[in-house]
Formats: sequence, C-alpha cells, structure tokens
Amino acid sequence: MTMHTDDETLRRILGETRTIALVGASPKPERPSHGVMRFLQRQGYRVIPVNPGLEGQTLNGERVYARVADIPEAKTGQIDMVDIF
Repeated sequence: MTMHTDDETLRRILGETRTIALVGASPKPERPSHGVMRFLQRQGYRVIPVNPGLEGQTLNGERVYARVADIPEAKTGQIDMVDIF
C-alpha cells in the first residue's frame, strides 16, 4: 500500500510537532539515526532517544529511555511523533 501525502499536510504535521521519540537512537556519529537526531534538534524539535542498550545514559543532551512507554511525556500524551530506525 502506497500512501501519498501532499506538501500542505506534511507542513501542517511538522508545524504541529514539538516532541519526537527516536527509536533506535545511536551515539555513533556515522549512524543515520545520530545525524537525524542532531538535525531535528537543530530545527527546534525536542528529540527523546529510545535505545534499550543505552537506557539511563545521555545522548545529545537528552536522557535515553529503553522503550517509548518509559518516557514520562508518553504517559501524558506529549509525544507528537515517533521516528523508528
């Protein structure tokens, strides 16, 4: 199934998004997830890393969680988007 989203819809979604959980976040700069996290942070998004192997550590200034469900903001509905690597 192919999903087509028009530019206006994408602009609206990205404009309303403030907090992103990034599943598969890596501390290694050569990994795509690391670069994407840094890019999104530079664009003004709060990006919360999710990686069970790094739980409790800090990555790019954010605490790493083992699961999306462990993020306090997820319990209050404040995660706007989940990016999965």
